Amino acid sequence: MVYYANPRKKHVRTIPVEKELMLHDPAAQKVYALNPTAAFVWTLCDGAHTIEQMIAATETQFSNTTQMDISQDVRQTVDWFSEYDLLEFDEKDLKKW
Repeated sequence: MVYYANPRKKHVRTIPVEKELMLHDPAAQKVYALNPTAAFVWTLCDGAHTIEQMIAATETQFSNTTQMDISQDVRQTVDWFSEYDLLEFDEKDLKKW
């Protein structure tokens, strides 16, 4: 089965800060700081990329990290985005991967 990451919520603002990215969620009145890997994963959360495509793109972008680490990091990062309500949500998408 193929699973797509849910798209980013439109109201969440992205603010580039040097090599990192800040996310501002005005609805929750919170700001999140993302490291370069999480920032890259965030850009791929568009509803068009599968989790496997996101892992492959991240492996290419950050080739100095082991494949196992990247797979786990991408999945955990997408879970974190979901947990903090930064992605669009559909009931049928519950814990897909």
